[in-house]
Amino acid sequence: MKFGKTIETNAKELPEEWQPYLIQYKQLKKNIKQIVQERDNAFRRLNITPPVTSSQAEDAEAHDQIDPPERSSTAAEEAQSPKLAGEVPEEIDYSIEKDSDGLVRPIIKVKVRKPVCQLQLEQQDQIIELPKVAGLPENASIVLQPSDPMVSTLVDKDGEALASSSDPVADSSIGMQTTTDTEETQITVRLKADQLFFDQLVQYIDRMQQFEQKYRTAYNSNVSHLSTELATVTSPYKKDYQTWREIFRLYMDAQVWNYSQGDKRSTSTAREGQERFSKFSRHIETTGLAQKLRNPVSARLLMSFYKLNLELTHMKLLQEMNEEAIRKIIKKHDKRTHLVAKTQFPQLVTIDTTSLTRSLMFTIYNDLVGIVPQIDDYLCPMCLNIVWRPLRLDCNHVFCARCIVKASKRQMFNCPVCRSKGAVYRASVADIDQSLANFLKLYFPREIQEKQRDIQRDISEEESQALIAAQEHHSCIIM
Repeated sequence: MKFGKTIETNAKELPEEWQPYLIQYKQLKKNIKQIVQERDNAFRRLNITPPVTSSQAEDAEAHDQIDPPERSSTAAEEAQSPKLAGEVPEEIDYSIEKDSDGLVRPIIKVKVRKPVCQLQLEQQDQIIELPKVAGLPENASIVLQPSDPMVSTLVDKDGEALASSSDPVADSSIGMQTTTDTEETQITVRLKADQLFFDQLVQYIDRMQQFEQKYRTAYNSNVSHLSTELATVTSPYKKDYQTWREIFRLYMDAQVWNYSQGDKRSTSTAREGQERFSKFSRHIETTGLAQKLRNPVSARLLMSFYKLNLELTHMKLLQEMNEEAIRKIIKKHDKRTHLVAKTQFPQLVTIDTTSLTRSLMFTIYNDLVGIVPQIDDYLCPMCLNIVWRPLRLDCNHVFCARCIVKASKRQMFNCPVCRSKGAVYRASVADIDQSLANFLKLYFPREIQEKQRDIQRDISEEESQALIAAQEHHSCIIM
């Protein structure tokens, strides 16, 4: 499927009010054909051979394969038509500049080894020589500005008119500059169609960025309101707290946007994110978690959470299509016109199609999912279970007090995480983080109770083993 058709198909998935903010790929593609025609006309007027595009090369190759009778007739027709003694340029330089008003200006500069007085302009079936003016300064230039009809005016380096002629020419702007030795001429060509192409592309990009900025503000506002309401229903004193914790745990496990804590990057495409979120929502339905929400407000907030993720999928799809459209249309422009813009245009125009979605993803995880603490953020690095009686070493790493005691008995005196020397050896009961201990008891009461039972069993087993070992060492012998 062609890319233009792909855009039209994918656009149907977006909200109708979002569709005007898509890059109009087909319209820009039509402009490229006009650029090629105008470029060729301008070069022929200057009796300069235009660069051959890939499509023209294919046509020439097909022409060489015509049957001999057809080719001879075609050759006869060409013999009757006027021929151009094309001057092959020494150098063609295409650049895109930004003027003082911030507008993008594409320009073609051609250098040929021919004095300005010998250059000719082609007008339909005849060749028109440029006017010769007595006393012409060495640095004089000829500037052709678009008008109807077009007027070619000979001007000096100060812009004063020296001579003019009213000859209708193509709708483009051409300027010629001779060097001091009058053996080399620099020709400046500004194509109207090329200017229109970049004006439209920049307009599409600006409009897209304005929409994204407004949407960011509205999205963050919606997240803020949802966060405020979630903070109420996800309180550890509320009945829905455990259900919400399980919902957000499943959301994190689903890796909808391939997000990790503290990392805004995303490797998920819109399609991947959509598929993963659908899988997550189906899991919520099959496990019956939505039905376990007792507060009607919680059910409404869950639907709002779904909607925010769906909108994020649409925004990512919109940005991906615009990013691909810009890349492809610039590539097509360069291929068809032989005027390379792919390295210059991004340096003049900011094209950012990722930071918005990364920011919105971070907002979801930080302001919504992060409201409910997850047990994975409070695991002891040694036993890989929730920390019980959290003891904070002087290197700031937290472990179970029980695990630190075991490490000390095994003469592991350095921090198991960062290898801070003597951190375990210097630890004491005074280093227990009581505020963290109270927080864990409040938000993870079930896990803390289960950990206490496990530790109690562990202590009982150690005491039994110690007793058995002592009995074996001091066995009673009856005579």
